Parts: sequence; C-alpha cells; structure tokens
Amino acid sequence: MINQEVRVSVKQTNANDFEKDVINNSNPVVLDFYSAECPPCEALAPKFESLEEQYRGKIEFIKIFRQENRELAQKLGVTSSPTLLFFKNGKEVGQRLNGDIKKSEIKEIIENTLLN
Repeated sequence: MINQEVRVSVKQTNANDFEKDVINNSNPVVLDFYSAECPPCEALAPKFESLEEQYRGKIEFIKIFRQENRELAQKLGVTSSPTLLFFKNGKEVGQRLNGDIKKSEIKEIIENTLLN
C-alpha cells in the first residue's frame, strides 16, 4: 500500500497580511480566528481542513491566531474562539459562527452566501 500524504492548504495569516490575504482575495474567504488550548478550536480544525479539500479552488480557507492578532480581532469584533467570518469581494457576508461549530453550518453559509 502506498502512503499518500493528504495535502492540506489551509493558509495561516496575521494582521499584517489580512488585507492581502482576505480583503483583496479574488476568491471568497472563510476566516477562522482560533486560540491555543481551545477544545472547540481543536474540534473545528478537522472539519475546516475537510471543507478546504472539498471547496479547494472556489473558496480560500484561512486561519488566524487570535492571541497574536488581538488588535485585528478587536477591530473586527471577534471576542471568542473559534469564530468564523465569511468574506466575499472584500466584504464580510453571512452569519458569523462561533463556539461549537457544526460542519453543516459552515457548508450552509458557503453554499448559500459565498457561492451565489
């Protein structure tokens, strides 16, 4: 059996690159504000990676470490982790998701808001 490594291309960004990676991105973006030692963040990670694989080329999946980007988080009104924000054409769209996030909730926003 050949061991094939799964290519995960969830991008990591920071406050300095936020505008380039999120606002000026030609694709819609799902942005995950996460924290260290956060059980809901750890539970979300495999769902986020699975959805990235499913929607690769249509939507960018980007993660940002909230503790190291506090000023940006505050500016965007993000006060808890994980928090997902959805961007299309440089503007936040759809409902924010936070806490115990279900994969079906993410897919619904992707399908109804980002891909339309």
